[in-house]
Amino acid sequence: MCLIIHKPKGKRIPRDIISKAKYINPHGFGITYLDSGKTYRTLSYKRVHALVDTDREIVCHFRLATVGKVNISNVHPFNINDNHVIYSNGTVKGYGSIHDSDISYIAKNILPKLRKKDWVPFLELTDTRFAIVDTTRRLVNRVGHWHNRNGVYYSKSNCFAMEPKTRVGVYGTLKEGFGNHHLLESSEFVANATTVDEYPLLVNGLPYLYDKKGVGEHVHLEIYDVDNKTLARLDSLEGHPTFYERRKIMLSLDDWSRTEAWVYFINQDLPRNTKRDDMHYNYIGDDFMRNNAWYNETINIK
Repeated sequence: MCLIIHKPKGKRIPRDIISKAKYINPHGFGITYLDSGKTYRTLSYKRVHALVDTDREIVCHFRLATVGKVNISNVHPFNINDNHVIYSNGTVKGYGSIHDSDISYIAKNILPKLRKKDWVPFLELTDTRFAIVDTTRRLVNRVGHWHNRNGVYYSKSNCFAMEPKTRVGVYGTLKEGFGNHHLLESSEFVANATTVDEYPLLVNGLPYLYDKKGVGEHVHLEIYDVDNKTLARLDSLEGHPTFYERRKIMLSLDDWSRTEAWVYFINQDLPRNTKRDDMHYNYIGDDFMRNNAWYNETINIK
């Protein structure tokens, strides 16, 4: 949904942010230099790093096409009049066509008919972020909610380097629809999966997964990518590393691909003389499900 960056004089945009902005928004780039009032537009991203690597004050835009064709005519910014151009991040519903972007239409047909002092009140009726550049007075008017990162203003935060995520596989009360899943509600669900190797999963009031490779069956799990705060909460819930211990194993996804993930194993040896009928693998009988709605692993109990 595009990205606008307003970089004041003397500031710098980190190179990794530019690389990510290019990757996420590949449909055209525009830049205005405030000291000269000059604007440059292109569909090629080959020179973008060089164009923004400057101490000059700039406003630039990376387009992700939502309304209108991918062509140079729809590359931001758009002229309102001889002295003002406008950049946008977001979609203004009801404007534009299959040929022209929404903000292109607004810049050509709506704003020129309004008094200048009414431009911002009109634009604030939407959830879209805008940058109006006065190319004569060398001023920038940012409209909407922006993000300040080290003195540089961004219309969206998805270009920032994100906190590394940890991939975990859960098999019990943490699965969707059950008692502890609320700990994962803000995490990204990746896929359903099964363990590549066989492991014994026993249920005795709570599910216990034993790190005894080759015994049991392929255990069904849900995979999530979690941040550090969520991982710490999971470790606390599971009593890691004393009661359960988090260990990395290989999982097989529904699309036949594989991934490594951390899985919580009970930090005990598998009990001796455990009968196969006592091991809980893939299906729990109806009576158990009715009496233990917090648990989402199921086996046939003989």
